[in-house]
Amino acid sequence: MGMSSGNADKKAVQSEINVTPLIDVLLVLLIIFLVVMPIMMKMETLQVPRKLDDQNEMPDPNASMLTIKVKNDLSFAFNDGSSENDMPIKAVDIASTLRPKLEAMTADKEKVVFVQFEEEVPWAEVVTTMDTIRSLASDVNHDEVKVALKMDEKPQQ
Repeated sequence: MGMSSGNADKKAVQSEINVTPLIDVLLVLLIIFLVVMPIMMKMETLQVPRKLDDQNEMPDPNASMLTIKVKNDLSFAFNDGSSENDMPIKAVDIASTLRPKLEAMTADKEKVVFVQFEEEVPWAEVVTTMDTIRSLASDVNHDEVKVALKMDEKPQQ
């Protein structure tokens, strides 16, 4: 099938590569990668809450609003929703402060902790705080305690 460009001698050694086995190997590798890639990818489910329509809907008045605030100077504040004042806490005390509050919640209540951070806070610090809060869950997947980011809405210009 190939075309020879020289040597009329049919008995001479040809130095051309046989491409058919090479393409066969490449196709097998392609199939292997296509099968293995979905197995290797780890899925993280993300639940994005919808925005409440203030005129028609009201949030549950019995829901507790646990909020951890991360400030620019990397100090932390805790608010359990019972007062307007934030209680300053240390980063190592986040778990010990939240654990009794979360354990006091009944099983039928959703355990949600909001993390609010100021603009200049490094993202690594926010993620570390969220991981600390999720580690308080007693189930294997740490889905019992949900962590939500609370953002201050800035007026659009």
